Amino acid sequence: MNAFSTSDHPKFHRREFLGATVMAVAAAPFGSMGTAAAQSTGTRQADAMLQPAAKIVANPPLAEPLARGVAFIEYRIENLRIVPVFGPKAAELSPRIGHLHVTLDDTPWHWADTSGNPIIVAPLPAGSHKIEIILVDANHQPLDRSVVAFTVPEGSAAAHH
Repeated sequence: MNAFSTSDHPKFHRREFLGATVMAVAAAPFGSMGTAAAQSTGTRQADAMLQPAAKIVANPPLAEPLARGVAFIEYRIENLRIVPVFGPKAAELSPRIGHLHVTLDDTPWHWADTSGNPIIVAPLPAGSHKIEIILVDANHQPLDRSVVAFTVPEGSAAAHH
């Protein structure tokens, strides 16, 4: 009789042996999960680095809203999804994710856009304006940029606000 058996009957010894074997086999995959997770993270980082370059293509503002002092700028993003997720771990994801940094008329500040919708700036006074749109990754690192220059016509509705 061993320390684990409750009887000298051979049937009990076999059950205990089979039970211990099943437990060892069942637990084996869990011991290697840390290694699999590390390999998976390395694979995701490599996938993120092998992706085609992210690109932004911005269109000129729509004419009809611009006549009212509203810059309505549609854009297209390639090889990146715009989502409100940030940080170093998010920068490792594949497919790549990111957001926009938008600056009006060379101001020293910008705002972040995570909507994926057209950029709308209003009311704008008559005259020349410039909107810079920087495509950044989830860790705010620049990937591409587009500058849209335009003129709000004199007598626009924005001048009357």
